[in-house]
Amino acid sequence: MRLALYLLILVSIFFVPYSLNNSYAQDQDLPNFSNVQNQTGIPFIGKIGQAATWGDYNVDGWLDIFLSNSDRNPRRSRRRQANRDSTSVQKEIQRSFLFTNEKGQFKDSSDFLGIPNSRYGTATWADYNNDGFPDLLLGTKRAGKPLQLYKNVDGIYFVNMNEQAGITKERSTVAHGIWADYDNDGNVDFFQAGKGLSYLYRNNGDGTFEEVSERVGIDGRFVSNSALWFDSNNDGYQDLFLLNKEMNVMYLNLGDGTFMDVTQSSGLGGRQGWGTTSACSGDYNGDGYFDLYITNIGRASGNALYKNNGDGTFTNITLETNTDDVGDGRTCAWIDFDADGRVDLFSTNHLHPNRLYRNLGNDVFVDVASSVGIDKPIDVFAATWGDYNLDGFIDVFLNGHIGTGLMKNSGNSNNSITLNLVGNGLTSNSSAIGARVEVVTGKDRQVREVSGGRGCCEQDMLPVYFGVGKNDVVDLNVKWPSGNLCSFNDLSVDEINHFTIHEVKCDIIPSNQAAE
Repeated sequence: MRLALYLLILVSIFFVPYSLNNSYAQDQDLPNFSNVQNQTGIPFIGKIGQAATWGDYNVDGWLDIFLSNSDRNPRRSRRRQANRDSTSVQKEIQRSFLFTNEKGQFKDSSDFLGIPNSRYGTATWADYNNDGFPDLLLGTKRAGKPLQLYKNVDGIYFVNMNEQAGITKERSTVAHGIWADYDNDGNVDFFQAGKGLSYLYRNNGDGTFEEVSERVGIDGRFVSNSALWFDSNNDGYQDLFLLNKEMNVMYLNLGDGTFMDVTQSSGLGGRQGWGTTSACSGDYNGDGYFDLYITNIGRASGNALYKNNGDGTFTNITLETNTDDVGDGRTCAWIDFDADGRVDLFSTNHLHPNRLYRNLGNDVFVDVASSVGIDKPIDVFAATWGDYNLDGFIDVFLNGHIGTGLMKNSGNSNNSITLNLVGNGLTSNSSAIGARVEVVTGKDRQVREVSGGRGCCEQDMLPVYFGVGKNDVVDLNVKWPSGNLCSFNDLSVDEINHFTIHEVKCDIIPSNQAAE
């Protein structure tokens, strides 16, 4: 009897996961990913890839992309050459790129857009002055330098606004800037997460920012690799999660402009020895509350999936969902790659393959990364998701230290909907960061937030993406940061699946369609 029980346990441990992976990997409706970086006009961007983020800087409906590397300039020693004078040559490496999307093909526009050639480690987009054009917040690789804010002038060029905006707080190493309108005043603020010192900058609404961390109850004296804003309790205010070298910290937004440390009561502190590198939020089980996934590296073993219980607490359900990975994490993202209506989980590692955990429902995930062709390149720091060619399927650019790639999603027979939200610029920020979007198909309900940054050093496209499976009609609700609500019933997504929604008129109009 004991022997039979032992054999049964062995079968459940080794063969059942293999059977699940094998069965669902062979699903004929799974899309595949292929690297189209060269075919789309994006050349070699350096050996040590770092930041990546999609953003429509010229507001033409096509996603442009900012990319950077951490390469250093090589030096050639002084040599005496026959019949020539001795010369000293230093070759300049391009370390930052802004590629303009021209209907699915990309052109390097870095030189004439006004963004200097520097080693940027992080990048996020948001319209901080509500003029309708997204601006760019960059974290440099130079020790002691603050984040760099580049104002977008009518989608034509960028101007550095640090001095005028009052962004002067220095830190020890590269920091990640993450946008959120934490006080819901219509002006997007940002948190500067750094190793040793982190700061919350409040947007004064006149083009300037004020550092308010201590005043609002946030202690920034942690070795923070990054941070994440998300509404953990559905009260309409963005909460702040700090990703630290040791114990993580969770701050609850009280809605009066201040925060309270709820790390212990929420259960999100983690464990001593964890080195958390990234975090991402998504409602994987459709209960209307955002769950949390974190990646770890170093002495810790494995990543962690926290289920949001809806009462201010989270439960670690990593082992039972088979999403623990190997403790070698770089970054993560929740995304519905197969458009089946269930959000899936993507994570990258330092020396191990990427993972793409397909969400099968009922807390069951299966890694299909190798089957769909996205297990490589490894050591990816930034994985930015966006539908660059407007074909209705979500693609990703992978930027890392052992390779890069624009991974095109081949698509399948499922439908999707992509929504570009435009806030009124008065009571909601123009970028609609923090807006909550709900898509309903029958009894199924999906929720997304417009995010101002996540992961190690990236940000996904600002428009929100939903897979809806075989459904061709959906109901849609948008709750803006101002509290305004726009609802649309019986919206057809069979032929047109890209829309723009304006808060001012509460209207919805079709957006650009796919490149041929």
